[in-house]
Amino acid sequence: MFSEERIALYKQSLDEALRRYEEIVIFEDPASGKFVQFAVQAGDGEVIVDIPMEQLNETTYNWLLPHMEPMTDTQGNLISLQKTIKADHTQYAAEYTEWVFTKIYQLPENHDVTEQIFT
Repeated sequence: MFSEERIALYKQSLDEALRRYEEIVIFEDPASGKFVQFAVQAGDGEVIVDIPMEQLNETTYNWLLPHMEPMTDTQGNLISLQKTIKADHTQYAAEYTEWVFTKIYQLPENHDVTEQIFT
């Protein structure tokens, strides 16, 4: 799968989730198990990119930190990095997802992705 195809899939999936008032979208590279997940908040007009800490090592965490906000649990433990994107900017969200997969996770340019959309 090529970059343009993945970006189109990301945008189409996010748009569909917003239209159907679904709450979660997950894109995963089946070969590596790496994924990018979104919390979809159609009522608030936002999609939230959420990268769980288990997906990151120290290097990838440091690469993402300037671009995303650290989230903690009630005990103050770091659980993920998040970025809020307005729902009318799904093209940007799609391109951001591609950036995470290819530049942060450093997956091959022709990697595959699967999608899940659910509530």
